[in-house]
Amino acid sequence: MSSPSLPQYHYEIGARMSRGDWEGAGAAAAGCRAAWPADPGGWLMGSMAALFADHKEMALALIEERLAIDPGDAACLIQKAECLLALGSREQAIAAAEAAAANAAELPEALDAVGTFLALAHDHAGALRIYDRAVAAAPEDPSIISKRALIHQYLGEFDLAARDYEWALSLSPGDSEALKGLAELRRQSAGGNSVAAMEAALATAPADSKDAATLHFGLAKSHEDLGDYASSWRHLSAANKLERARVIYDPALDRGTMQRIIAGFPDMETARADTTGESPIFIVGLPRTGTTLVERIIGSHSAVHAAGELPALTEAIATAVGRAAPQLANTWLGYAEALGALDGESIAREYLARSRARRGSRARFSDKAPINFYYCALIFRAFPKARVVHLTRHPLAACYAIYKTRFNGAFAFSYDLMDLADFYVGYRKLMAHWHRVLPGRILDVAYEDVVTAQEATTRRLLDYVGLPFEDACLDFHLNPASTSTASSVQVRQPLYDSSLQQWQRYAAELAPLRERLVAGGIRIEEATP
Repeated sequence: MSSPSLPQYHYEIGARMSRGDWEGAGAAAAGCRAAWPADPGGWLMGSMAALFADHKEMALALIEERLAIDPGDAACLIQKAECLLALGSREQAIAAAEAAAANAAELPEALDAVGTFLALAHDHAGALRIYDRAVAAAPEDPSIISKRALIHQYLGEFDLAARDYEWALSLSPGDSEALKGLAELRRQSAGGNSVAAMEAALATAPADSKDAATLHFGLAKSHEDLGDYASSWRHLSAANKLERARVIYDPALDRGTMQRIIAGFPDMETARADTTGESPIFIVGLPRTGTTLVERIIGSHSAVHAAGELPALTEAIATAVGRAAPQLANTWLGYAEALGALDGESIAREYLARSRARRGSRARFSDKAPINFYYCALIFRAFPKARVVHLTRHPLAACYAIYKTRFNGAFAFSYDLMDLADFYVGYRKLMAHWHRVLPGRILDVAYEDVVTAQEATTRRLLDYVGLPFEDACLDFHLNPASTSTASSVQVRQPLYDSSLQQWQRYAAELAPLRERLVAGGIRIEEATP
């Protein structure tokens, strides 16, 4: 029997990867390399499968084998960058991506891939340089132009972002991402909005498509700006229904995970010896509760480098679980069960190694990964001198702000009101537990206080983290550092309080969520109109 042809190998590898069969894909890729050693696909797809299976070193070794044969293969250099970033070697990863760009000639697809990688690595200035080349190479590709617009947005260059979105729309008037992006850059007004264009694009988009969801989110934002709250909620509900259908999410799994974490830390954490000398500032909480705002305030201090949303803690903890309890590492419930017995010193070493390239050169650094609220006890085990700032917000204001945000696949609990309510209840129970076992060590900062009592709250925040007050922290909106969060537009503006009561316009629509929260033990204090 003859061996499979090269297209047959590629098809089998791709089919297995599409099913999440990483081991099977890896085996098929090995067969491809043996039968067709001159073809780069066996190495490239084999490395991808290994990386998806979390075999990072194997993934890097495979791609290095191929690059030894063809050092200028741009696709393999990008894959090398992905492997290095996964291993925590950000500087080397960016160097590999730059090498890919140097070998990409002016091929738009290759430059697009490099730009996407650099944005993922939070090198937004580098990504912009690459997208400038990509746009020059493909000036009639609205997708690439819209991606450059987003990078301009992250860098606070809103006029340039608007220009690019408008350019993309001149080429493709129904481009959903450009329409939504333009609507989010500016407050929509009766004399200047994209509602008609979005409605026209929605009429031709497949009803269950990603484009339809994007346009519904854009229309929800636009109608809210225009004061048509009934239409805004109608589009918001449609958008979230489409997004919920696209994600795989088990609410019971999240609840069980938080319950097991609570069970794993039953007593007050005893003081630990400090082995690092580091006092990182962790900013945690739910998304859309002011975590980016507080990061910008702290990061405007001369002694602090704002490192952004680092994956280093979750990666360090996952590594520790894999070493200490490999039999529990393959499921979320098992993973959560293993956390209580972990050693903080090994987590600290791994975290510092993985975050080194993004911690900057200042005396202190902040890590704003909201989901780190899962790991408060482990943070203090790893770094006894750490500071944990926990952002809070009125429950209905927080839930509404989350529900109206498209997270592009993240925060799967956010697209259904009942899922959102249940997650919120579990999160509040977990934070209450951390306050019980770590009394006085976590600072709760209310978003409402930041907005309505800026200087007093900033002084309290800086006092907690052990820094003297600086006026620059009040002018956080002048901070030129890039940001790629959902608040990238808002944090470039001085504080405003219009969002505090926004949820009240949808009190009737939020009533089922409110009832679920109250049933879960959440007290809903009435906000002052």
